[in-house]
Amino acid sequence: METLTCFSFTCSASPEETQKLLKYSNKILLPPSMLHKINERDDVEFPLFFKVINPICDYGRVCAVHEFTATEGLIIMPYYIMEELGIQEGTEVNIEYVNPPKGSYLKIRPHKTAFTKLHDPKTVLEHIMSKDYPVITQGETIVIDYKDIGKRFRIDIVETKPAEIIKIIDADLNLDFDTPLDYVEPPKVEPPKVNNFVSESKSSSRNEKLTEFKNTGGFVPFSGKGYTLGSK
Repeated sequence: METLTCFSFTCSASPEETQKLLKYSNKILLPPSMLHKINERDDVEFPLFFKVINPICDYGRVCAVHEFTATEGLIIMPYYIMEELGIQEGTEVNIEYVNPPKGSYLKIRPHKTAFTKLHDPKTVLEHIMSKDYPVITQGETIVIDYKDIGKRFRIDIVETKPAEIIKIIDADLNLDFDTPLDYVEPPKVEPPKVNNFVSESKSSSRNEKLTEFKNTGGFVPFSGKGYTLGSK
């Protein structure tokens, strides 16, 4: 485990292009000496991943390495990761090498329904994540910077398998979508009611006409000639 002083890309001497490229990612810059030390080990696999730990609370975040070009003694990272770790510019953090397993399953939840309405959102997500978030931790929230349309989408990492931290590079990943946070159930449409009864006014009118018919002789109850059974 190594101890380095942390700064965000904004407060570093990193080129502006690098700052824009890595602002919405979990990639960091480490000094060249870290690469030399890693190469001396026999248990290392590439690409490299490191856990950045706040020594005060022992809380950490696993990140990928973009380059080993930082000034010796420094680690440069996106500011949002510093916020999650609860650290400020110039804070000392601990760094350790980790090798998470390849992911087999990932369930995500977009904050906006608009993301699911993109053309082929699954392909968009897989492409951007493999480039900007090659390692994922269950429970975190990432920002997908979709530069093609100039929009950003916040995505919750709901579930990962086979572990809480997985790498997604060259992984056969089963991707699943949860219901977006802003999704609202459409109102239920009530079926039209069928009127199966005769209105009171129509019923009254019919009764009046029937009474009038009876009173005018048009109808005589039991009228006609009767016969006795068996008679001729």
